[in-house]
Amino acid sequence: MKILFRTSGGRAHKKELGLGHIYRCINLASQLKGSHELHFLIEDYGGVKKILNNYEFQNVSLLKKNICMHLDIKQTIQYIKRKKIDIVIIDKYKVKLTYFREVKKFAKLVFVSDLKNIEYPVNLLVNGFIGFENGIFINKYGTKCLLGPSYQILNKSYEKRRNIQDKKYDLLATFGGFDKSNIIEFLLKILSEYVEKIKIKIILGPVTHKSKEIEALEKNYGKHLKIIQQTYDMQKEISNVKFGICGGGITTYEFASMKVPFAIICQYPHQLITAREWEHRGIATNLGKINNKLQKNVKKFLDNVVLHNEIRYRFPQKCIVDGLGAKRVAREICKLL
Repeated sequence: MKILFRTSGGRAHKKELGLGHIYRCINLASQLKGSHELHFLIEDYGGVKKILNNYEFQNVSLLKKNICMHLDIKQTIQYIKRKKIDIVIIDKYKVKLTYFREVKKFAKLVFVSDLKNIEYPVNLLVNGFIGFENGIFINKYGTKCLLGPSYQILNKSYEKRRNIQDKKYDLLATFGGFDKSNIIEFLLKILSEYVEKIKIKIILGPVTHKSKEIEALEKNYGKHLKIIQQTYDMQKEISNVKFGICGGGITTYEFASMKVPFAIICQYPHQLITAREWEHRGIATNLGKINNKLQKNVKKFLDNVVLHNEIRYRFPQKCIVDGLGAKRVAREICKLL
């Protein structure tokens, strides 16, 4: 089959957009690679094409950033016709129903959705939101919907869980591919009070710039603090820590799949929904968004969890996120034709 991924991401300061959609597409494409011809049609807000090339995806074409829906539909259909695409996988923010209806006339459509949004007129819908029970549902359009964390699209490395007894670090902090709100800089100022008591690792993200303030803190606390730009094996990084602090996106599912306790700082308003759901299940601590309460919340978490290990998390015996979601989704996509 010829499969087209229509997605967007990068260094977008004025959008609720980082690299989550991009990495989700990469994870799914990795399951389909080899058996099918893969194409990417993207809005690149900075760094995306380079990331795709690093993962050795060749057929990458760019659309104009902030492209209007009418032109987006036109150019997507032109690409489908020119390349004789069989299936289009859409993973992007705020897609209009008109887009689905028009593009669906020319190819089978798969939509990767978030939160509790499932009512879309496509051929297959995927939504791995923690707020859903695992299962298959038919929406009002007759679309087959794959729901729940069993269908969360993670890197294939999460299919097997590493059990490392002697953890190298006490705390790992990471906020996705792009730290739009400079949470790392904010967090490091708080961590300076703890850095001599615990070992800390920070992952900036591939399109996050290392500021002078971060460089100075790294220099001052180099013995107890390690900062890296990015990793190609997040599963290994998570398996080597006792606790994590992350954004409210896909990384939460990665920590949960490894049964590593974590706290969430929400980069965007919609991440609060996911953070509350994790906390409700007793698996994570919701530290909230960036406001005047955040510093107090972070310090309380660090005191209780990292220094005193006083908070007990309720990880069920069976993994909520088993890491097989991408494989399950790829199998369902292959059934479309």
